[in-house]
Amino acid sequence: MTAILRRQITALALCCILAVTAIRPAFADHPRPDHSLPTQGDIVWIGVGIAAIGAGIAIGIVLAVGHHDHNMTGCAATGPNGLELLSESDQQTYALLGNTADIKTGDRVRVSARKQKTAAAGPRILVVNKLGKDFGSCTGSPAHP
Repeated sequence: MTAILRRQITALALCCILAVTAIRPAFADHPRPDHSLPTQGDIVWIGVGIAAIGAGIAIGIVLAVGHHDHNMTGCAATGPNGLELLSESDQQTYALLGNTADIKTGDRVRVSARKQKTAAAGPRILVVNKLGKDFGSCTGSPAHP
């Protein structure tokens, strides 16, 4: 389990705990006879609890849907679009953008990057955040589709 995922789960659990502790006093500390209306204090605590639950759900959605980087390993080469990476996992060629200063042509590298959406006919693009590891020279020459 990654550290980011652990933090996301912890934040969501904390929001749920806060929501439960906010709603609980409205019902546990103020018993009312049957058929009585809630007091103004009860309504405030219920509102606080609902807001806390909503905030927890919103934080969970934002963290779950956020942009996640992918680690991709392959051989770096110079192509028609500049620096490219032939991925070992899917045998696709990606144009590299972003933080590519440490990537050398002919080296087998692992990059932390996110895929950028492109037109169907355009090249696949990876926006590099950092060079994860440089494994040295590629074995053989990288093939281009």
